[in-house]
Amino acid sequence: MISFKVAPLADLEQHWQQAAEWSYEAWQHEFPSDTVQTYLDQYALARSKPELLLEVFAAVTDNDQLLGVATLVHDDELPDALEPGPWLAAVFVTPDARKFGVGSALVEHVVNRARELGYTRLFLYTEHQENWYASTGWVKIRDTIFLGLHHTVMQLDLSGQTPSALQQ
Repeated sequence: MISFKVAPLADLEQHWQQAAEWSYEAWQHEFPSDTVQTYLDQYALARSKPELLLEVFAAVTDNDQLLGVATLVHDDELPDALEPGPWLAAVFVTPDARKFGVGSALVEHVVNRARELGYTRLFLYTEHQENWYASTGWVKIRDTIFLGLHHTVMQLDLSGQTPSALQQ
């Protein structure tokens, strides 16, 4: 068991570099023009412009070890997207922390934050995790091709209760 909390990454600047490196490595195949600095700039923007819907959350252990990140954003830059947003984006959990509920906690935090802001729907697109998201209440809307890669666009209805799988 891992003991951790979810907090705004804007308040955890000591973890920005690690989070940026993980994000760059995880998504460089989808966003080849991004760099580590792209993510660092995004974190700084999230902190300096709270009026934007750009909120990055981090899971950190009690001894301040970064375990993962997730983002709530107005537009997740999916070409041809007709969905209005907001989007759950850039969910990453370090391999050593997977299977300990870190991803579920990050997603639940973003879901609750979107609900708190008054949104009734939340969207995401995923390359590999459609089944996991479906098991937690997300519904497939459509398939799309992005940079030659198959992605599934999904939606979560926020007007009801948090999906039970996320409450574990």
